[in-house]
Amino acid sequence: MIIGNFTPDAVEWMHIGITGTIEPGETVEMDDSRAKHVLNAFARRGLVQLRYGDELEGKKAESMAQWTNFWEQQIVTFNQHNEDQKEKGNRYARPTKELEAHAKILKLELLQPFRIKTKDESPELAVLREENVALKATVDTQTSQINQILEMIKSGKVLPAAPEESAKTESIEPAGDDPLDVVAANRKKYISLSANTMPGWLKNNWEEYQEMPEENRFEIKTRYEDLCKTPFPEEKPA
Repeated sequence: MIIGNFTPDAVEWMHIGITGTIEPGETVEMDDSRAKHVLNAFARRGLVQLRYGDELEGKKAESMAQWTNFWEQQIVTFNQHNEDQKEKGNRYARPTKELEAHAKILKLELLQPFRIKTKDESPELAVLREENVALKATVDTQTSQINQILEMIKSGKVLPAAPEESAKTESIEPAGDDPLDVVAANRKKYISLSANTMPGWLKNNWEEYQEMPEENRFEIKTRYEDLCKTPFPEEKPA
């Protein structure tokens, strides 16, 4: 299987103890099992599979679109985290040098949640901010309605509907290898860690951390530096 990296970033991968780097603009051929592992971990950062007959320019555009979406999402996640910290009266997290560098490349500023803008205040991003504000208002309204329904159920005014007969025999398919499922499953392993438990968990799970998708590794690194108030280790902690 052939993998291409048409982003500005070099991608460092690890598989069964073997490491490697796919440089910007480089294409590499790997055996299928290793290629699937690398794509599962880094497709969201811009790696794409190349098949014979594919239009190269189209694949380059796909790679950059995935890369741009990934880093925009990291910036939004970071800003939302700081907004949550503000509401709880906690200290703000500092962005990593990597996040700052990509925000600069994309001409985005690290601001508060739901606010991403460029220095020239492009109309497209102004619309995006307005849509985000509207979406938040809609979610708040729906949350309020759900809480009202739950209160009515508790008071006996509304009885929850009985499940249909067909639902009793409905089978649930396994989640499979969807990258989003993998990221969500990994997130449960570290989301509740504290400043006291994070260093030990990282030491005991260093190899697993190295194999996780980039989104999980970014979250762990940011959370570690936020909780422990120290730079993230470059190697496995002693």
